[in-house]
Amino acid sequence: MASLRRGTRRDGSTYVQVLYRLNGKQSSTSFEDLASATKFQTLVDKYGAGKALETLGTDTEFSAITVGEWIEHHIDHLTGLTKSSLYDYRSYLKNDIDQALGDLPLTSLSRDDIARWMQGLSEKGASGKTIANKHGFLSSALNAAVRAGRILSNPAAGQRLPTSQRQEMVCLSQEDFVRLRGNIPEFWLPLVEFLVASGCRWGEATALQPSDVDRVNNTLRITRAWKRTYDRGGYEIGPPKTKKSVRTINVPQTVLDKLDYSNKWIFLNKAGRPVKGNGFHDRVWRPAVERTWPSVDEEGNRITDKSVQTLRPRIHDLRHTCASWMVLAGVPLPVVQQHLGHESINTTIQLYAHIDRRSMEAAADAVGRALGA
Repeated sequence: MASLRRGTRRDGSTYVQVLYRLNGKQSSTSFEDLASATKFQTLVDKYGAGKALETLGTDTEFSAITVGEWIEHHIDHLTGLTKSSLYDYRSYLKNDIDQALGDLPLTSLSRDDIARWMQGLSEKGASGKTIANKHGFLSSALNAAVRAGRILSNPAAGQRLPTSQRQEMVCLSQEDFVRLRGNIPEFWLPLVEFLVASGCRWGEATALQPSDVDRVNNTLRITRAWKRTYDRGGYEIGPPKTKKSVRTINVPQTVLDKLDYSNKWIFLNKAGRPVKGNGFHDRVWRPAVERTWPSVDEEGNRITDKSVQTLRPRIHDLRHTCASWMVLAGVPLPVVQQHLGHESINTTIQLYAHIDRRSMEAAADAVGRALGA
């Protein structure tokens, strides 16, 4: 750790010395004022003496804007974003970027600094998708810095991202769903059956109102979803995830007949308020999954059978289950895309094309017949 020491010259003027170790040897750098010395001390403690001296060589008065200051400026001048997106970006800055890179002058930020930052996120357990999202935000902020003439080039551009194993989606069989359904409290059965029958995202389903449902034609119109706000735990109504998420879908009459249309929102909790995902997961979903696929045996030993572990679905997996049942029933992928509200057919193909092997088996048979002829 670097330390500060005040000194006085022969002419009576004062200075502040920063003491640190460099390459195993004691060294020091002097400054005319406490503010500059403190900034240099912070750089030494966070990034090492070598990086601090490199920074000092390009900005002896520490007048350059820091990475943290620039990204704060960048966020403040973004337009056309939802409150939830702004909340996410401020969280990226506060919880990830500031701690590792925030005090560095923007002009001294290097590709190595960003690579170490991403590696740190990976070591903390962040998924490849999460790291990609945070890197993408940082890179866009640095692109803005290039356009503003703050830096010559973007050190995050073209950087290879770390990879991590993606959590596999779970597509329940009809038998598996019946088992799970048997462990869902009766009050919540209409919601769970609706999620698997409609394939709606959680925020879309819980934002439905009676006027969205056409009981004559057994359709419903999806135009809104609950979204997080700035405040942790806060939610507000906004548009669905993408433009194509605004859609009209068919839902079985037997499912729609079980819903309550007497309130502002179709799905309410037992207190009469809109259902929140965290509470439903902790009090309803997780206990039901645990009862259906226990993680420990009767003696309290953890079950390591992979077939059991892979059948522990998330709430979102009811959406995947709906899609898989459609595909296995021969519903064309473009229809599945429209039903789920995917922006691109490529998303639907990437997620679900492998579920039904019949077309691929037919293709292999055709090649086999050609070879035989």
